[in-house]
Amino acid sequence: MSEVASTILVFLKKNPLHSYSAKSLEHYLHLNINSIRSELRRLNEKGIILREKHGYYRIKIDGETLYYLEHPPTLLHGIQISMNRVRKLQKGIDTIPAKDCSLDVDDVNRLKANGFVLKTNKRFVHVFNYQDDVDRRITIVVHGMGRIDLYLNCSNHPVNYFEFRDILKHCEGVISFLGLFSNQRVVSFGEAKDFRQVRMSGCNELSLKAYTDHWFRIYNKERLGVARVEQHIKCDVPVSSLLDMFERMFLPVGNGFKSLDNSEGMFR
Repeated sequence: MSEVASTILVFLKKNPLHSYSAKSLEHYLHLNINSIRSELRRLNEKGIILREKHGYYRIKIDGETLYYLEHPPTLLHGIQISMNRVRKLQKGIDTIPAKDCSLDVDDVNRLKANGFVLKTNKRFVHVFNYQDDVDRRITIVVHGMGRIDLYLNCSNHPVNYFEFRDILKHCEGVISFLGLFSNQRVVSFGEAKDFRQVRMSGCNELSLKAYTDHWFRIYNKERLGVARVEQHIKCDVPVSSLLDMFERMFLPVGNGFKSLDNSEGMFR
């Protein structure tokens, strides 16, 4: 392959979503236009590039080209974390009988002071936006029997590994007055990759549900202007295990970043 052909291919591979005429390639590459026309014709005959109408050419997008086209990070959303409070009470509080209650009067007052609302199902619920971001909504549910559920809904603004750690620390501060907890575990989560340069055509969504607790789909997320590849998984794993796995997905081995301790804190 000639030097002119190699130069043209390198340029087209760097711009796989655009097509160029011989005149425009002359402008960008500063090569002889007759040489460009000759090499474009040869590359097209070999099937390496595609000729579009009016003499415009673009690189042929095969599996290898698509792989290098875009490599978005893996992000998390739709996370549910559950844990159990250690202590129990001997007498009831307000309308909650003792057998259904692990909260004392001080706990109830603190919960109410921190924005928790007692619902008719004997649960205290607090809903807020993380750092005033309406697309990152956190719901904390304190059950009378001592279980605490944390929901992170952020489909429109999914979190990376570091943001997930920061959110856990923030939630830890919100409920730390309740004391010690045990059996901190992730019971469901979703992971997503958003492709900004790719769009689905012919259908709006492709879904696959291989198992009852695990489903996968590809769809155009119009609000963000991306094509999203996501999967949702129901599980029962320690929070530290998800953090370890997510760290390896977000920070590949050999990137020079020192691994963090994912076993610290209330949720680990």
